[in-house]
Amino acid sequence: MRTLHGSDRVVAQPGDLTAELVEQMLDEAGRLTSGSCVRTISIEPVGTGQMADTVRISIEGTGVPSSLVAKFASSDETSRSTGKMMRAYEVEVSFYAELAERLAVRVPDALFCALDLEAGTFTLVLEDIVGARQGDQIEGCSVAEAAACLEDLAGLHGPCWEDSSLAGLAWLGRGGPGLEAFTASVVQGVFPGFLERYGAQLTPEQVGLLEGFIPRMVDWYAAKEGPKTAIHCDFRLDNLLFVPGEQRPVVVDFQTCVWGSAADDLAYFLGGNLPAHERREAEDGLITAYLGHLAGAGVTGYGRAELDRSYRLGTLAGVVLGVGAAMLVQRTDRGDEMFLCSVGRHADHAIDLDALDAF
Repeated sequence: MRTLHGSDRVVAQPGDLTAELVEQMLDEAGRLTSGSCVRTISIEPVGTGQMADTVRISIEGTGVPSSLVAKFASSDETSRSTGKMMRAYEVEVSFYAELAERLAVRVPDALFCALDLEAGTFTLVLEDIVGARQGDQIEGCSVAEAAACLEDLAGLHGPCWEDSSLAGLAWLGRGGPGLEAFTASVVQGVFPGFLERYGAQLTPEQVGLLEGFIPRMVDWYAAKEGPKTAIHCDFRLDNLLFVPGEQRPVVVDFQTCVWGSAADDLAYFLGGNLPAHERREAEDGLITAYLGHLAGAGVTGYGRAELDRSYRLGTLAGVVLGVGAAMLVQRTDRGDEMFLCSVGRHADHAIDLDALDAF
């Protein structure tokens, strides 16, 4: 388990990093040997995340990595307030400090974790997956790439399956009626603005799905049942790093990790990252493959019929996240394109499976 430092160790913003601090972090993580040193560092923004600020730390020194990646609370006030309200920063730092090492999913190694809950700031320093390509949800992926991603998804779900000790972690098991009612109220509150901003670019069928679902979110939550596990909640291509020559991606951005239904993650990924025509053709085989990976991770007694019931409801999970996030984080041109693409695909997925008739 990685040490989770408190507020006294938080580096609030990238500009506050120094070569001395980076060397200290490496030393505490056991990454220095005799004669190792960090002489200078340089910092540049990296990634497309909107909830936090991510930078690459390039390092000049002896016996040290050439680069690291560090995450901080967003410099944008809207995104930072949302991150604090949704406990996103607490969740991601806690994931790396308390859970990551027991999983079979590929994640970057965490070298330093620090959190100031009251201020809503954090510092998370991770290994840099050098040479990796970030996925692109707008572009989508091939069926073969999707199949490889599902092995990692099962590697997250399987080791945590129905583990009551994990459900009791405050940061992970934070769901339940209280959070669900709060989330519903937030999404319902921003929904009129979402339609005003994006409605004309959605199809009438997609808008109809949204208008039929958003007012019924509390009923949707109540209908969800079945086994629980740790889920990513934002398992999509932008949060996956692809290393040349390797099939399975490295998974990042665990700010939304929660105790919930594995089928939500599965439906979210397949519905939001495959173009609709490819998803419709390959969906059945990909679901079967995911179940096989779960069985390989030690999950027993969970069959296709039970998964299909949860999966049908799970098609709406992407609608919830997409509508809410679009209106609660810093607005960018790419963000607009990505949220429109995501919500549209998830709406089509829910329409295909008649998800509104499932509760």
